[in-house]
Amino acid sequence: MSYDQTTEALFERVLDALTRAEGSDLTLMDNLADIGRDTRALAMIRALLAADASMAATFSDAGRDRDLARATAMALTGSADRIEAETPACAPVRMVDVLALRAPD
Repeated sequence: MSYDQTTEALFERVLDALTRAEGSDLTLMDNLADIGRDTRALAMIRALLAADASMAATFSDAGRDRDLARATAMALTGSADRIEAETPACAPVRMVDVLALRAPD
């Protein structure tokens, strides 16, 4: 699969994950984990922001999902930034790294 095809496939899976989350950030994170723990965190963030922009252009009543997409993208950005700052050898940060921060030991 080309980069563009992979990016589009991730975008579509993120849109699906957002609608299935029904406004729950915990459910969304679980859905994102199901998409792929080895997915680059930056790719996931980009897909979330693209989903937000797409919903804004397409639906007038998608506020809850758009808010969730933006908030999750910001949370992932903060976690990925922290991981890369504290463990530079971990770059590129993958979803498995981000998800490990929220998993109880």
